[in-house]
Amino acid sequence: MMTRLKNAIVKSRVSFQQASTRLLRDRSGVSAIEFVLLFPILVTMMAGTVDIGQALTVSRKMNQIASTLGDMTSQQATWKAADIDAIVAGAATIIDPYSKTGVKIELAILDIDATLKAKVNWSRGYNTPALVKGVASPVPIPTNIAQSGVQLIAVRATYSLQTPFTKLLTPVTGVTSYNYEKTYIMRPRTGEAITLE
Repeated sequence: MMTRLKNAIVKSRVSFQQASTRLLRDRSGVSAIEFVLLFPILVTMMAGTVDIGQALTVSRKMNQIASTLGDMTSQQATWKAADIDAIVAGAATIIDPYSKTGVKIELAILDIDATLKAKVNWSRGYNTPALVKGVASPVPIPTNIAQSGVQLIAVRATYSLQTPFTKLLTPVTGVTSYNYEKTYIMRPRTGEAITLE
């Protein structure tokens, strides 16, 4: 009886060793396990790439809004209110295909006094009220650009972007939305002042 028990134990031990050896050599499920482990990382990397791509695209578009509006405004010495409003609204369309409702644009024509302080002469706004005449410049004016008696054009454009992946990536990045503030300053091209009729 003891011999049978010993033989059974040895036989089961050999069977177990053979089974464990076969299991260790069997590689048929390794790729599935690797895929399951790597899939969340790959999805997060793809989401991050899409998210950063959209953020960079909107940043470039906001730069274009500010520079295009400033450049177009500088090309005439006199503007009618309806025309300049159409140009401001047209500049906002640069943000397409993203929503224009979040775009805020301030266009200000600034008077520079003898102390090189800039104050608003006239202003137009998109999705924000126009600045009141006489208030300080909405953007800081570098002293090497300011010249007494010569007006400046200042544009400030702001936007807040939430991408489809922003909430998904917030625990990783800490970012809930991308906020942009782009400014542009230049002198008039046709004279030293720009008037609004």
